[in-house]
Parts: sequence; C-alpha cells; structure tokens
Amino acid sequence: MHKITEILSKKIAKNHQLIADFFTKKFAATPPLFYNSVDLRHSGIKIAPVDTNCFPAGFNNLSEDSKTEAKKITDEFLTKNFPSAKKILIIPENHTRNLRYWQNIKNLHEILSEKREVKIGTLIPEVENEVAFDLENGGSITAYAVKEGEDADLIVLNNDLTNGVPEILKNATAPIMPPLKMGWHLRTKSNHFTIYNQLAEELALILGIDPWLISSMHRSCDDVNFKEKKGIEELAKYVDELIENLRKKYAEYGIDEDPYCYIKADNGTYGIAVWPVFSGQEVLEINKKERNKMNMLKGSVQTQKVMIQEGIKTNDKISGKIAEPMIYLINGEVVGNLFRANETRDEKISLNAAGANFFDLRNLEEKELILGLEKNEINQVYSLIARLAALASSIENSQN
Repeated sequence: MHKITEILSKKIAKNHQLIADFFTKKFAATPPLFYNSVDLRHSGIKIAPVDTNCFPAGFNNLSEDSKTEAKKITDEFLTKNFPSAKKILIIPENHTRNLRYWQNIKNLHEILSEKREVKIGTLIPEVENEVAFDLENGGSITAYAVKEGEDADLIVLNNDLTNGVPEILKNATAPIMPPLKMGWHLRTKSNHFTIYNQLAEELALILGIDPWLISSMHRSCDDVNFKEKKGIEELAKYVDELIENLRKKYAEYGIDEDPYCYIKADNGTYGIAVWPVFSGQEVLEINKKERNKMNMLKGSVQTQKVMIQEGIKTNDKISGKIAEPMIYLINGEVVGNLFRANETRDEKISLNAAGANFFDLRNLEEKELILGLEKNEINQVYSLIARLAALASSIENSQN
C-alpha cells in the first residue's frame, strides 16, 4: 500500500479548493478557538490526532520563525475579535517547579504583547502580591496575584481547569479565551473524538478515502474506579471489542501486527492516566502500580471516566530518534509544526514522558527526517489533520 502521506499529498493538490471551502464554511459557522495544539500519530498507513489541547503549553519549543508567524496571526485574531483589548492578562497553571512551562508562558507573553500590554497573573493561593518563576534558559518572570476587579480587557487562559473554575474567574467581567467551559472540568476526550470522526467522514468524502485512514476508533467507559477495581470487567470487555474491530481493519489493509489501544482518563492531560493495553485480559490483571497511575489526574482529581482509543504507532523519526508530531495552531491556522522525540520510548507508546526533546520543523534539515518525507509534504498533510482537530474543538465549544 502507498504511504498515507503520498496519498494525501496528491488528494490535497487535486481537491485544494474544495478543502479550502470546507474549512471556510465550517469555521464561519463555529469560529476557531484562540489556540490549540494537536498531537498526531503517523504510522505510514494512517495519520490521526490522538490528543487535542485547548490550553496548550509548549510555546517554548517554537522557533523564532514560528513565533513570528504566531505573533502575526495572533494580532489578526485580536484585532478582529477583541479590537478594544489593550490590556491582556495571562492566567497560567499553578506549576511552581516546571522551568519549561514558565518558558512557555514567557513565549506566550511575547506573542501576545507585540502591540498590547500583557501581564502574567497567578491563582496560587499562597501568593499575596507577586512571585518570580525561574525560566528554562535562565532568568525569571514575575506573576502577580489575580485580584477581584482585575484591570484587564481580555483574559487568556493557559490553565486547563482540571480542578474546576476558581470563583474569581466566574466573577470576571473581562472576556476569557478560550472559554471556561472548555476546561477539563466539563470537556471530555471521547466527545471531542466523536465530533472529529464525524468531520473526518466529511473530509474523507472530499478526498475519496476511507475515513479510518485519518481517524481512530474509540469508545468511552463511565463509572470506573481503579483504586477499588470498580467497572474493570466492563472496561476489559470494551477493550476486547475495540481490538477485535481493529483486527478486521488490519486484515482489510494487510497489516501484519497485533492491534492495541490506549485507556485514557476522559478528562485529563499532561500525559497523566494513560495506559497502553493489548487485550482485555491485561485490564483484568491490572496491578497496583497501574491502578495507582490511572487513579489520579493532575491536581489529585480522581479518574471516573475513561476513553478507550485505538493505538497508532509512530513511524516518524528525527535523526534516528522515535518522534511524533505536535502541531500548534492560532485561530485555526498552523503556526508551528513540532516534533516530540524520546529515545527512552518505543514506537507504540506515548512519547510524552521524561527524556522527551522537541524540534521545530522550520529548524530541521530534510536529511534529519525519515520515510523520505519532504517539509512541504509534512506541512500539507499534518496541517490538514491538525486543522480538522481544531475544528472539532470549535464545534465542542459551540455545543457546550
């Protein structure tokens, strides 16, 4: 079978105007969120998103050229949607030790402050006035305790609200983007991917391909308690059913491999509570270590719902290191094609773990990429799938 990137490159060229019209019409009906990042998996046979973030970190990994593009699109977005916003308040996560995260906030500050006054706030309860955070590349930035009646024209959230919405944000008079309802206290991955798969079917009709080649199978399982092993039998049954469906697809495409899936917390991020499994029996035999890992999300929030998602191996490599694409978007437009590489992981499990390094495609030479992929091919294909995922998140926002 031909590589999916070759197939899609030809299909994109042939249907360029139809694809452009598709996104124009869809985004007119449900405007894009301010920003997204989309984790993709490209196996060679298929390519699909496996996670879509609405409060993305990682702007510290953008190249200078990508940051320049981000500033341009950000200015256009703000001028159109918030023309009177001169003072912007960024509200980050309550991390205190993650140097990379604070470098991300510094870069986000730079992107937003091209033509506007931007301040970094903090919701850390112990901070009464201000606090300095060290940066990954040296130096520090200062965040100020957010007060009632904050003097801001616009609030930019870089906090995914896993623990719920703080009262001070509920009472804020300034518009907040992305909206509070897109936080993980309400949003679910399974709903996002249900919407995405519907869009993939529409786009697949335009492209003339099987929608499975640009999507993943999934289902949700509610009322799970890993600590007490509650709902484990039902979860195991769902895993076996999904893997059996995958076996049929593998047979259809002549894929001589064992299918697998991921069990993920349905409302979480940061690579927490993610477990790759190859059978329902593995679920039934879950050990204490895995139960503890799956039981808690960021901020000590307990996992109660999970999504079972088709596992897609990655064929991408950067200078011989296993890698996976991470696409950054502002206003539904791609501003950065990044790769996460991790020598400590194999091609079937998540690379979002200790030991990960990040690369911006703009800074990579063709010889550092694998599979004979050229940069323009990556830009075209990866960007198309990422924009579809961003569109799915905008539809989520319109439905909530």
